[in-house]
Amino acid sequence: MSRVLLLGVPRSGTTWCGRVLGQTDQTIYVNEPDGDTEAFALPARSGFNGPPSLSVGQSAEAYERLWQGAFDGAGRPHSVGARVARYLNSSASSAERFSAWFDSDFTPRMRAVKRLAKPGELRSDFLNVVAKSVRAEFTAEWIADRFKPTVLLVERSPMNVLASWIDLSYAHSTREFKAYADQAKMRWGIRPPEDPALLERQVFTYGVMALALRESAEANNWQRVQHEYLCIDSSQRFQSLTSRLNLGWNENVERFIQDSNRSGEGYQTTRHTADQPESWRTRLDNNAVEQILLGLSRFPGLTPSGI
Repeated sequence: MSRVLLLGVPRSGTTWCGRVLGQTDQTIYVNEPDGDTEAFALPARSGFNGPPSLSVGQSAEAYERLWQGAFDGAGRPHSVGARVARYLNSSASSAERFSAWFDSDFTPRMRAVKRLAKPGELRSDFLNVVAKSVRAEFTAEWIADRFKPTVLLVERSPMNVLASWIDLSYAHSTREFKAYADQAKMRWGIRPPEDPALLERQVFTYGVMALALRESAEANNWQRVQHEYLCIDSSQRFQSLTSRLNLGWNENVERFIQDSNRSGEGYQTTRHTADQPESWRTRLDNNAVEQILLGLSRFPGLTPSGI
């Protein structure tokens, strides 16, 4: 049995990569068990009052149950309470969720979700599991130590990531920004910009996430792959990647890659892959590029070259 923990920042190509790997022999892909729309992520994440952060060996019962369920294949619990929790969570606004996670301010609906939600259950119809997170930048080493998966970090050009964040208005929450600013000061002594506009908040938040993941990957010798690299000769390069991860290649993987190579937008994972490595050049104006490069200069090693 192979367990793979797939990591990245939001909009770095992790969903596409995870769905490709999920087509391999006897493999289940678990998409963001700790994600913003998963009911049990609320009790697992809410106690942190910000992005989850754990040191290796630290106790975190609900968070551990979440990841145990993920690596068990994340079978959907069918109790009445669990179904009610999923319904209530899906009907909650993002503002309600952020208030619960970052301020411990629970509406009656979110209190019910926290009380009733259950983690994923064991499934028997698989051999391998690929579990993906874009919310584990400060807990990845804890997860890796506890569950011993092979860890793969998917990295993407910050220009492409931030072009997508701009399109989708990511990192607009001032509460979330403060939480990441606190982490930056504590970890590296990096201070945030004063009275930042939205793009400045986006660049800073990206920088904190990306640097934390990269440092963990380098410290633990985790596997890393560039999204732009996978976009060229995708079948051949994914076949090499699946071999490194001890996952079995088959015709379904090849077919999925070919079917994904078409137009798409927003949260869809279909794209003309050959267009992706340089797509930011048609999406960012000169002013945005300058602001991004200035903001990234705060973070060692994140400023892209050749721009």
